[in-house]
Amino acid sequence: MKFDVVCVAFPAWEGDYVKSTIQLMSELAAHRRVLYVDYQYTIKDVVQAIFKNPFGIPVARILGLKKRLRSIVLENGATIYVLSTPPVIPINFIKKLSLFDKLLRFNSFWQAKTIQTTLHELKSKEYMVINAFNPSYGIGLYESFKPHIQTYYCYDEIGASHWAKEHGPRLEAQYMKMAHYVIVSSEGLQNSKKLLNNNIYTIKNGVDFELFHKAFIPLSQKNPKKKIGYIGTIDQRIDYDILKRLALEFPDTEIIIVGRVLDDMSDVKIQTDPLKEIPNIKFEGAKSPSALMEYLKEFHIGIIPFIKNEQTAAIYPMKINEYLAAGLGVVATDFAPLTEFGKAIHVSENVENFIHAVRDLLENDSDDIQQVRVEIAQQNSWKQRGLQLDALLEQFYKGYTKTS
Repeated sequence: MKFDVVCVAFPAWEGDYVKSTIQLMSELAAHRRVLYVDYQYTIKDVVQAIFKNPFGIPVARILGLKKRLRSIVLENGATIYVLSTPPVIPINFIKKLSLFDKLLRFNSFWQAKTIQTTLHELKSKEYMVINAFNPSYGIGLYESFKPHIQTYYCYDEIGASHWAKEHGPRLEAQYMKMAHYVIVSSEGLQNSKKLLNNNIYTIKNGVDFELFHKAFIPLSQKNPKKKIGYIGTIDQRIDYDILKRLALEFPDTEIIIVGRVLDDMSDVKIQTDPLKEIPNIKFEGAKSPSALMEYLKEFHIGIIPFIKNEQTAAIYPMKINEYLAAGLGVVATDFAPLTEFGKAIHVSENVENFIHAVRDLLENDSDDIQQVRVEIAQQNSWKQRGLQLDALLEQFYKGYTKTS
């Protein structure tokens, strides 16, 4: 059935790291017209970006000095429409509920006006709304989108997000009860959110298979000097004891960490500063997805050393399939249900098991096993996830129109 999709996004369109919302909307754009309502930048964000803009914030579009709507031709040949809305008043820090809600209504008014003008410009009358991890504006814009179907896409535990600690859980619970459907990215999230909405479905994270498979090199052709790698953010989710033990147990093996280090958080800095003094641990900083390939080519093993708690139980990490697409052996803690990967990855219940699994891979991995990993990653590509999402939205649309 023919309908457009309006994605009210939390993730900003600009940026180097892979974002599940952008990947899914990019794939969905190959099947239907998608309007991506970009991250709602605050007045503070815009003022700072005027003087220093490392993240490429589209200041001129946000201020209306350039056309707010742009069409972008994607690598898959599809076109997506990205809308920059006016800057909003920063309100997440406000603790008083009445003031927060009043300013949210004010911010939402200008967002709604800009979005409705754009929908009129695009001549879009039949559409579905996907709110991507942005429940405050899900609530704020709810009435302006009626009677269209509204779906909440949740890819993380919002209560664990620093920016949402004041209002996130309250707003998410409220919006999930209002939304017609909910899509989550992991089994853990489905278990924790199903009491708030009966119409809940799972679409797990995928992988840009073509990109990450470029990092595939048969083990027999790799440098014999072994390297253990981690790609991703270094934050409170990491089990730092595992990193220390790896460095001590394998002193002749380099442990390469590629990603942002959130050392502006005191509990992270306390853990990472001593690690930087260990000779065989290397912190490389954040890299673009394409630059990651050069690191993955050198890795022999990809690790996911997450602690086990409520936040990590909700994660389906993209890096699993990224490692597998590159043919890497994967060792992870048992932070979340990962049984679907079977014996393709090693899931460890404690530090000792983790070290044992790493040692086993360093000594016994083979080219043949690499091929099995690649086949699994190929089945979990973002293209496949996009097809799954399109079919699910079609199901929503048919089911809703029959009952309304």
